[in-house]
This record gives sequence, structure tokens and C-alpha cells, in this order.
Amino acid sequence: MTTQIFDATLFRGKVALLTGAATGIGAGIAKAFADLGANLVLQDINLAELEKRAKELERPGQTVAIIGGDLSIAGTAGSVFDQALALHDRIDILVNNAGRSWSVTTDSITVERTDELMELNFNSVLWLSKRFIAHVREHGKGGSIVQVASTAGITGFQRRAVYCATKFGVIGLSKVLALDHARDNVRVNSILPHVVDTDMFRTVASPEDAARWKAEIPMGRFARVEDVANLAIFLCSPAATYLTGGLYPVDGGAMTGSFGG
Repeated sequence: MTTQIFDATLFRGKVALLTGAATGIGAGIAKAFADLGANLVLQDINLAELEKRAKELERPGQTVAIIGGDLSIAGTAGSVFDQALALHDRIDILVNNAGRSWSVTTDSITVERTDELMELNFNSVLWLSKRFIAHVREHGKGGSIVQVASTAGITGFQRRAVYCATKFGVIGLSKVLALDHARDNVRVNSILPHVVDTDMFRTVASPEDAARWKAEIPMGRFARVEDVANLAIFLCSPAATYLTGGLYPVDGGAMTGSFGG
């Protein structure tokens, strides 16, 4: 059975809704699902980039649809789910990946930026998960949610007070949803990337910072987008049907303990 699970037909006939799918981790997860037969509904604020990504992910016999919208604005999450349901009668997989981070000292925290980050990183995850669970309970076929959280959801990072709070919140929310809906055949798991080698990371991190952070990772390298995508695929596959409420760091051992003296 196991040797037959991961082939190009793994998700044939399934529909996956992914947020923040235009670039980086989201784009990598979208590609993995496309390669394994899924029909995709992709959301991102960057519609131009999302259109390019959709063209790259077109596969014979599969569909790729795109939805724009800014999930940091209240109400957008519900609209995204409505649009997804207008495209497909059934959604089988939800990947809440959209999010952002910013560095802030305590005395510089503002209501406006905090509300924006809370709406994007936490509220959109809550509302999309709620809608998905109601949908799955209605059609009765089960479903899987993957939250792309962060190692910042299990430990603190300097000058990331608001960001860490949102990710701790997502993890707590996901554990409760997993408990509440295990018998509805809804599985909810969280992926916790640490530092992922994306275009965005290479833009914002200085070479000195990157070298210092890499030295603190036991495996000696940053995560690749594929490392995160492979875990998302596994958690939504038949190989993971007994897994729910889990936290899965993609960190090269960084959360295991002190390393390098």
C-alpha cells in the first residue's frame, strides 16, 4: 500500500484551496499538489504573479483557478471561500499559507499594524478553517487542513512580538479544531517552517545575518521550499490518515536544543 501512495495520481479528483500561493512556500506547495494530480484554487494578493504561477501549474486533465484579494482586510477570507465554492462543488484540502512578518520593538507597536497582522496571520486562518469545516461536515467525505505556521509559534524571536503571537494563536486554534472535529473526519495539522530559502528571504536578510542563522541550524542549511511542500503533501495523503493536531517543524533540528555552543 505505502509504495503506491505517492504517485502522480495521488490527489486526482481532489480540490485543494491554497492561500498565499503566488510565490515562495505557497507556490512550492501548489506545484507539489499539481504534480500529484490535484485541481487547484490559488489565492494571493499579487494577482499578476498568481496568473503567471497558474499558467506554470496547468496540467492535462486538471484545473487551476485563481482568486485575488487581501486577506489582511476583514471579510476577504469569507469572500475567498465563497468564490472557491462557486468554482467547485467540493473542496477537499485547505492550506492556510498566507502571512507576513515584520520586526518591531515594543515601544513601536501600533494598533494599525497589529490589527493588519492579526487579520492576515490569524483571523483569515480562523475564518477559512471554519468555513472549510462546515463545508466538509455538509458533504461528509472528510478533509484535511494544513496550517503553515512557523517555529515562531512555539518559541519567541526577538522583535517579533506580534508575529509570534499570531503564530502561537494559529497553533492553539488548530489543536482545538483537531479535537473538535476528529470525528467529523477533518484532520488539522500545522507545519512550522524555520528559515526557508526563498526570494523574499534573500531580499530581506543580509549575508551576515544569513550566515549567522545558518550556523545555528544543526543540519547546516536553510529549508528548501520543497522540504515544506513535501510535508504538506504527506499530511494530506492517505499515509497520514491517523495524524491530526500535530506540529511539524521544518527546521533542520533548530528547535531540538542548543547547538554550536
